[in-house]
Amino acid sequence: MSASRDPESEAQPYPDADGPPGLYDIFRVGSRMFEHPSTRETLRLAEASVMEIAACVVAAVYVASRGRLVRRSGKPDRPLDLLVEARAGVSGVLSSEEGWRYALFFRGGGKLKGAFALQAAAEPSSAQLFLLHALAEPTGAALAAAELIHRERHQARELRRLGEAQVASNRTMAATIVKLNAQQRIRDSIVAAAGSRNGEAQIVETVSILTGRSVVLQDSFGNELALVTAAGAAGSPGSMPVENLSTGGRSSAWRSVAIRSGGETLGVFGIYDPDDNRSDDDRFAVEYASAAIAVELAHRRSLAEVELRLGRELADDLVAGGEVVDALARAEALHFDLGSLQRAVLVAWESPTPNGVDVSAAVRHQLAAMHVPALVSRRPEATLAVVPDGPDLSRLYDRVSAALTSVRGTIGVGGRGTAEDLPRSFAEAGRALRIRAESRQPLGLSNHDDLGLLRILDTSDSGAALERYIAEWLGDLVEHDRKHRTELVRTLAAYLEAGGNYDRTSAALVIHRSTLRYRLGRIRDVSGRDINDPESRLNLHIAIRARASLTDYFG
Repeated sequence: MSASRDPESEAQPYPDADGPPGLYDIFRVGSRMFEHPSTRETLRLAEASVMEIAACVVAAVYVASRGRLVRRSGKPDRPLDLLVEARAGVSGVLSSEEGWRYALFFRGGGKLKGAFALQAAAEPSSAQLFLLHALAEPTGAALAAAELIHRERHQARELRRLGEAQVASNRTMAATIVKLNAQQRIRDSIVAAAGSRNGEAQIVETVSILTGRSVVLQDSFGNELALVTAAGAAGSPGSMPVENLSTGGRSSAWRSVAIRSGGETLGVFGIYDPDDNRSDDDRFAVEYASAAIAVELAHRRSLAEVELRLGRELADDLVAGGEVVDALARAEALHFDLGSLQRAVLVAWESPTPNGVDVSAAVRHQLAAMHVPALVSRRPEATLAVVPDGPDLSRLYDRVSAALTSVRGTIGVGGRGTAEDLPRSFAEAGRALRIRAESRQPLGLSNHDDLGLLRILDTSDSGAALERYIAEWLGDLVEHDRKHRTELVRTLAAYLEAGGNYDRTSAALVIHRSTLRYRLGRIRDVSGRDINDPESRLNLHIAIRARASLTDYFG
C-alpha cells in the first residue's frame, strides 16, 4: 500500500474499495499501520476503519500505560470508563439504555495495548463484528510496534545522552587526574622542604620555584622571616622592601594568606602578584605551604611558650635568691649563660599601652632585636629582665617607647654581679627606677652604676627628705649666691674637695689666698656653720655632693 499522505487518502482507509470493506482491506490498513508505526497514526487509521466497517462512532479511545487503560480522547465519561475497565481486556457489549455500545480491545505481544468504546444506533451484523475483531489484530500489533519503536528511540536518546555524559565525565576525570597529579607534585615538594633543616625558608624557596614568583614569609608583627625574589618582571617586586602584609592593604601588589593556628595569627605568607593572575596551582601551592608553615610555627610557638614560662620562673627565683646550682642547670637548659656577670633590669610603663602591646612582650622583642639574651618575667610592679653584663642598654628606652607608641615609662638597671648577686642587682634596679621616677625627669633609663652618691640616698618620699637636708645645710648659702651673685657654694665645694688646703683651693678657683680667706669667713657668717668642725664639714660635703648629683643627673 502506498505511503503517501494526501488529505483524501488519509480521510479514507479504503480509498480504492468499490464496496463494503473485506479482509483484504483490513490487511491493507494493517500494512499502512506498519509503514511508519506510531500510536497516533495507528489509532487514526483504526478509528476511520471502524466507521467504514460498521458505521460506528468511537466514543472514547484508550491506550495502555503502566498496565492499565488511560483515556486518550473522547468526551469525559467516567461511567463509560468504568464499564470498559470492567471488561478486563475482553471485547464485548457494554450495557446501555440507548443504542449499542461495544468495547473493542487491541492486543500486541500478548499484552493489552489499547481499546475503543464503540457506539451505534443498532447492533452491527455478525460479518461486521468479525471484521471489527479482525481490525483489532493489526491495530494491537501496530500499537505494540509503535511502543517498541518509541522505547527504542528513547533508549537510543538516553544512550546517546549517557555517552555524551560519559565523554564529558572522562574529560573531567582526565582533567581532575592531571590537576591531582600536579597538586601531588606540589605537596611532595613542600613536604620535602618542610623536612629540611631550615623548613620555613626552604618552603618559601620551593613555592617561589613552583610559581616563578617572589615569595615572602613574615611574622605576625610584619617582620620578615624569609624572602625569595624571583627573576623576571612578572615575579619580581624590584628593590623596594616588602611592606607589612599583616595590615592587609588592598593596594599591595603582594597577595597574602594569614597563617593561623587555633584562631591565632602566627604569620603571613605573601606572593608577588600585581596583576592578580595566579593560576590554580599557584594558589594551591600558597595554601598548602601556609598550612605546612602553620604546623611548624605552632610547634615553635609552643616551645617558645614553654621556654618563656621556664624563663619567667627562673628570673623570679634568681632575684629571690634561689639555689644557684639548680639555677645554673635550668639556665643551661634554656641556653642562657648564667655563669657570667648579670644585671637585673626593671621596666615600668603606663598600662594599658596606647597600641595594646604587652610591655613584657615588647621588652622581650626589643632585647632580642638588640641581640641581648634575657630571662623576662612579668611582675605586678614592673617587667623584670635578667641580662648579661656587657651589652649597651642605653637605647632600650627609645626602642621600647617606639614599640609601645608611648614614652610614659621608666627603666632601672641594677649593678652587675654573679648569679648569687642578682637579688642585690634587683634591689639596685628598683632603687634606680624609683630615683628616676621621683626626679624632675621621671621618664627614661637610669643605671645604678651612674647614680654616684644617689645610690646611698633614700628618695622614697619623692625626694622631700633629701631636699630638706640640702636646704638645711646649704639653703642660706644658695639663697645668698642667688641674691648677691656670689660663689659661696662653689667656693665651699672646692675647699672641701681640696681637703681644706688653701693653696689647692685657690688654684682650683683661680683666686688669691686672701680672697679665699674672705669668702670662707662669709660662708661661716651666712651659714652659721663652723667649717673646721669635722661633723659640720662632713654634712656640708654630703649636702654639696647630693646637690651636685641631683643637678648633674636630672638637670
